Parts: sequence; C-alpha cells; structure tokens
Amino acid sequence: MYIMTIVNISTEPGWSGFPSLTARTNSKVPESARGGASSSRHGGTECAWHQDNWQPQKFPFAASPGPQNAAAELESDLPVDFLELILTDELLQHIADQTNLYADQFFQAHPDTLPLGRKNVWKPVSVPELKTFFGLTFLTGYIKKPKLELYWSVDEVEATPYFSQTMPRNRFQLIWRFLHYNNNASHDTTDKMYKVRPVLDYIVGKFKELYQPYENICIDEGMMQWHGCLSFKVYNPQNPIKYGIKSYILCDSSTGYCFNMQPYVGQSSSLPHTVFSLLDRLSGNGYTLYIDNYCNSVALCEQLVKAKTNVCGPLTENRGEPQIIREVTKADLGVEGKLARHNGTVLVVAWQDKRLVKMVTTCHHDAMQRVEVWQKGRKEKTGQLKPKCVVAYDECMNRVDKLNQDIAYYPFIWRSLNWPKKFVAYLFQVAMFNAFVLYKARNPGKCKTLLEFMKKVVRSWTAKRHVAVEEVGDVEVEMDQPAKRAPYNHDPISRLDGQMAKHQLEYLMPTSKNSRPARKCRVCVRRGLRRESKMWCKSCCVPLHPGECYMAYHTKQKYY
Repeated sequence: MYIMTIVNISTEPGWSGFPSLTARTNSKVPESARGGASSSRHGGTECAWHQDNWQPQKFPFAASPGPQNAAAELESDLPVDFLELILTDELLQHIADQTNLYADQFFQAHPDTLPLGRKNVWKPVSVPELKTFFGLTFLTGYIKKPKLELYWSVDEVEATPYFSQTMPRNRFQLIWRFLHYNNNASHDTTDKMYKVRPVLDYIVGKFKELYQPYENICIDEGMMQWHGCLSFKVYNPQNPIKYGIKSYILCDSSTGYCFNMQPYVGQSSSLPHTVFSLLDRLSGNGYTLYIDNYCNSVALCEQLVKAKTNVCGPLTENRGEPQIIREVTKADLGVEGKLARHNGTVLVVAWQDKRLVKMVTTCHHDAMQRVEVWQKGRKEKTGQLKPKCVVAYDECMNRVDKLNQDIAYYPFIWRSLNWPKKFVAYLFQVAMFNAFVLYKARNPGKCKTLLEFMKKVVRSWTAKRHVAVEEVGDVEVEMDQPAKRAPYNHDPISRLDGQMAKHQLEYLMPTSKNSRPARKCRVCVRRGLRRESKMWCKSCCVPLHPGECYMAYHTKQKYY
C-alpha cells in the first residue's frame, strides 16, 4: 500500500534545501517506511529513530598532539637522527643476529656446498654494514634500474659508481640472500606473521611511542603488492594494487603519520575489536575517527561514543540503520535530496549525489554546506550543497591513500619469492615517511619533500663507508674497498677509443686484508694463461700487465 505525502518546506535543521523523502510531492513511500511500530532487523524498533531535534554530542579534544618522548626531545637537523628513532641500533642488531643465525643454519643444513661457491665467503654482518646495505637499498628507491646487478655495472652508459664504491655487489647480494628477521627453529605455527613478528611489533611500537595524532584520525586499508602463494593474500579488484598483503592502518588526517597498523592474516575478528585495537591509547581523548564502510556500523558508533570518541563514515546496508534509510532508493530522494534519522546518539543520513550515499555520524549537525566542486564539461568549479558529514569525511579520510601514494613514488622493494623481505621493506618505507613527518614537525621549512629527506638519509648511512685508514708497515694509507671490476663476459666500448692518455695504468689500491693486491690479467686469461698483475687500467677497470698486454688490449679488436 502506498500513500501520498505533501510538501512541508521548513528551515529547521535537517532540511537540505530540497524536499526530503517525507516532504516530496507525488512520491511513493512504502508504508513500512513511515516510522510506525514496525521492527528493524538491526536497528531495533522504528520508533527509536527520530527526524527532528538532533543534537550532536561531540567530545572535546583532550590530547597534546605532535612529536612525543624522544622525538620531542631530539634537537637535531639531521634527517638520519629522526629515522634512527624508529630504525634503532637495537632493531638493526636484532636483524644482524637473526641474519647471521640463519646463515649458520643454512650451512649446517647444506654441508655439500661447493667449496668455491659464493656462499662460502660469507662473514657475519654487523650493524654498520647493515646500515650501508639498507642505505643502498633506499637509494634504489629513486634511482631506477630494471635489474639489481645493473647498479654495479661499469658500462659507461649505465654506470652508477657509488654502489661499487660503497659495497661490493657480491656482498650486497649475499646479505640479501641471508637477510632474516626471526629464528626458524622456534617457529610458532599459530602466528602467520611469525617470520616478521619481532620487527613488526618493534616498529609499530615506535610509531605509537613517538607521536600523538591531531584531532582528526582515519582508518583505512593499505596494500603491499604480492602475487606469490600465501594463505592470507587478498584480492581487491577496486584497489590499484589488486593482489597483496592487506593491513588496516590508522593515520593522522592532518599529517598522514601512520600511528598504528595491523596486517590482515585471514583470521576473523569482530569489527569493534579491530577498531579498538587500532585506536589503542587514543580512546577517551575526544578524537574524531573517520572510518570506511567495511567495518562501520551503528552499533560500533554507539560503542565508540561510550569510549568518548567521535565517529563518522559511510554505511553499507544492514549495519543497524533504520528501515526507512535501508529501503530508500534514488527515485525516492531525487537529485541532491536528503533523508536523516537519529536515535539520540547516532545520526544516519541518506543523500543522493551521483549515486546514493549513506552516512553515519555522531558529531556533525544535520545541515547542508556549500562547497566548490569540479563538474564534467565545466572549466570552473561550481557550487554544490553537501551534508556536513560528507564534506568532513572527504577532507579527512584520504590520508591513508595519500600515505600509500607517497611511499609508492620511491619504492625500494625488490622482486623476491620471500614475502617477509618484501613486507619488512614495506615497513621501512612507512618508517621513512613517519620519520619525515617527525622531522618536519621539529624542523619547519627544512627538507620540504620526502625525496630530499631520503637523499640525506642515504648519504648518512653510506658516506665514508668505502674509505678507511689503516697502518701498512709504519705508514698510514687509505684503504679502499676492493676496486670495481669490469664484467668478465664483455669489455668496455671505450677501450678502443684511441685516447691512450686516459687509459693509464695504476697500482691496485691496498685493502684492509691485502696490502699488495693482484688480479688476473684480462689479456693473459683470454689467452689461457693464469698470470696476475698488480696494475690495472683505471678507465676500463681491467687488470693488465704493462707493455704488450696493455697495448694489445687498447689497440686490437681481438687481443687474444
């Protein structure tokens, strides 16, 4: 049965400037939606919901936002000092210990490894060496190459000599091979994040310790790309990253700082438990939480109100809304029409934009606000009326997406069949961004971009690693890392350029292990002779004997 309703133009709160559902001429409304004694499956009786006299109960903000504890006490303008508040020596020492332990376990399990294999030159990694390793890893985030080996190429077209000056390629690859974060011998099969649990808990703990968010916060999903086999891998066709490891992230809406994160491992937990675990110590301080529709509900809003937390967000069907909101359609509302109901604690709004939008809020008035928006086919913004809760949600909800966007600009996650390595690299990316937020709060006007911040961190963690001073005999000399090498399977194009002045032979630089190093002469090796030379062409990076070998290499196409 349908009834006719009459227009009742009102200026009371709740009128949007357009006829509401109960105030439209010739609109057909189901009799069950008139708010009688009919029962709502999730929202109780319809008589518990009202149209007028909504007064939002907004809790005052009672926290002191900004850097906290060590971050508030740190007086420094060096970006690396702020990153090391999160990636501390304690954490890096744990990673070094687990990496060395895993290498020992590997060699014990594979005693038949070839005696001349690369793995047999393994030596324990230290914290300073790990900093160098991760510094070069950060550097790959904004210097792009398709393969890791190309960063150590000596080809004059594609060379990046800083990598070979800082750490040998074989050593870098060996550390990456044995990089580990937890002991396999005591594997907890009930914890799917066991492989990264110590690092995850430590870093997230530092996130919460060093910063207090501002009044507006939001919870959304973050995704780390992963296409391999994994029991808790998720698929989201609406996400730019469709396959990967999903994490629930709580961010500061003002700065984008990641305060807390919780990976989704396929285990079902109640919506309130997920939200309150992410809020952690923020409950009771008058925060305004903006949350997406995947875990929003009227019941959750009521629980958050009891915890003195304001909440706002979209609502999916059958999440406790009144029946009139649940059954409303586009035709009922018309263009930019609005319908609102409240139960004294929670306000539920249905509003017609390009599609039907349903919102729930505990802290916004039932009123419309004019905003400037872009519309298709127009060269200038035009005014549009939107509910205040929708405007606030649009302004404060996108910080998790912005965080994902910022760290995606400079990714230092390399292809790997080992998901823990990729996930910890993802954690380090978030840690880099959070350190950038802390740095800007303590040093306004400096390092205006994340890229500039990363560059200074890379310089701090890799500078002066490739030169040391040692005593050889009674003389102090500079001890370089092993000199860079030309690839064995091809020669530099410049060897036949005829500019003999730049192809000068020099003695190989001494190292900490060998004061008089020697290498196999390229020409002699190609001729089947095993002869070593203490000299090399510094331009070609090729060991050569002076005289006939040197001349043949730089003048003949086929020198062997």
